[in-house]
Amino acid sequence: MPGKSDKDYEKEIAELKQELEKAKKRIQLNLSKTFSLSVAGSSFSIAGLEEMVLLVDANGLVKYANNSMAKLIGAQDKKELLHTPIKNWHRGILGEGFIIALIESVKSTDQVCVLEQAFPDLPQGLLPIRHKLGSPIILRFIGTPIKDQVQIIAQDVTQNRWLENTFSRYVSPKVIDLLRNIPVQELMKVERRELTILFADLRGFTRVTQEIEPEAVCEMLNTYLSRMVQCVEKYDGTVDKFIGDEIMAVFGAPLHQEDHALRALLCAVAMIESHQAWQRERENVGLKAPAVGIGIVTGEVIVGNIGTEKQMDYTVLGHPVNLAARLCGAAEGLEILTVAETHKSAQKALKQGVDFKNMPHLKFEPKGKLELKNVKAPVEVLKVTVKISG
Repeated sequence: MPGKSDKDYEKEIAELKQELEKAKKRIQLNLSKTFSLSVAGSSFSIAGLEEMVLLVDANGLVKYANNSMAKLIGAQDKKELLHTPIKNWHRGILGEGFIIALIESVKSTDQVCVLEQAFPDLPQGLLPIRHKLGSPIILRFIGTPIKDQVQIIAQDVTQNRWLENTFSRYVSPKVIDLLRNIPVQELMKVERRELTILFADLRGFTRVTQEIEPEAVCEMLNTYLSRMVQCVEKYDGTVDKFIGDEIMAVFGAPLHQEDHALRALLCAVAMIESHQAWQRERENVGLKAPAVGIGIVTGEVIVGNIGTEKQMDYTVLGHPVNLAARLCGAAEGLEILTVAETHKSAQKALKQGVDFKNMPHLKFEPKGKLELKNVKAPVEVLKVTVKISG
């Protein structure tokens, strides 16, 4: 039987490339229904994933592989791997029979198979990017049937999972998606930055807890905090922590927002409106519904991942944090208190053309100087309300 000509090989390669492109599109379509992460991307960033590719034919021979996949399987490079039986590599770095098991799964189901697994002992030198996150390597494998062949695409999703685990407690999925485009070193560093801090808590909460059953306390807190978090997410803020009935939110980090003061103020107004609706609903069925008070301060703080190797928290530190908490404690029920710095910063954002849908007209009324606990000098305080037009 005569051997294949160069043209025959070129034709086969061209057909193979077409099949690979079709497979990528099918995988992207399939994953878009399940994952929020990007699949394609030739250069690695948080938004894109470097792919390691393998194609095995019906006889179990390696038809295609890139160098990244070859190293992951245990070969020196793709030349050593090409045209060899995939079973020869079953004792590779990934573990006994890992790739073979995935290939068999794709063959038996004739469907796309997606698997994520942590590899704590995997040498980082085998991957397209080196991590400094202190977390195990996590790889995603996507097996796709292509005629009588199986394509395996491996992706290093370590940084994506780190991002989700680090910030999913604090921000909305929308903000998580935006953070994927920010270099990890930016998210990891501790820095001084001007932000706006918001505190909100219930008036007389301790007294109320003594009057109702523990189950009722939990129900009240859960429904109240759920509404408050929704307001923070609406304006792309960061929920820093819960302390009993108190919620602390940050605007301007980890996502940079020049209009952070305005966002915090609008969030506070939304909180008051949502809380009033919550009160009406509860009072209509005879349930306790204490009012909420809010304090907001704009200023320079220290922000970043702070803690020990075993436990890191993304948080903010500084005088504005303490001052916002004190203003929150001084606020009456359904009252928003702030300072001149926040008012000025919000005005600056408005002058620069920032506009939110159905944005209310905010009114700032002087409330005089207040002496606050652990604050050295009396503070000029402003009360924020919504100006009713007409």
